[in-house]
Amino acid sequence: MPQLFPTWASPTAPARLLIDGVDSGLPLWVTRNRKERNAGLLGTDGLDGALWIRGCNWIHTFGMRHAIDVVYVARSGRVRAVRTTRPGRLGAPRPTATAVVELPQGAAERAGIVVGSVLAVGQADDAGPTA
Repeated sequence: MPQLFPTWASPTAPARLLIDGVDSGLPLWVTRNRKERNAGLLGTDGLDGALWIRGCNWIHTFGMRHAIDVVYVARSGRVRAVRTTRPGRLGAPRPTATAVVELPQGAAERAGIVVGSVLAVGQADDAGPTA
């Protein structure tokens, strides 16, 4: 059975990704510490949702088995850049980013995430933004 959520997390995402204040319907996992940030999506076969990595302005995909969309996010939640990154690559640091959101390849475009969009963490029960 494919691993479609972070190996360090529960299969049920505790949050939802908000895009410009609207619930995208995408399950969202949020890293809480350095160990989770370092592990990221390693060991996964894909992702059924999104991963928000706080305190991060660059990524790598060494050891990963699938391409991802990487959304670089400023402290305000405003999207600074969106890139697709294949396995075995290093993403350039974005000095204005304080977090990255990782999604399955093509998901950022399908969700309408573009430079200037504002992302936030929403409650899984659609109660609204939490951060």
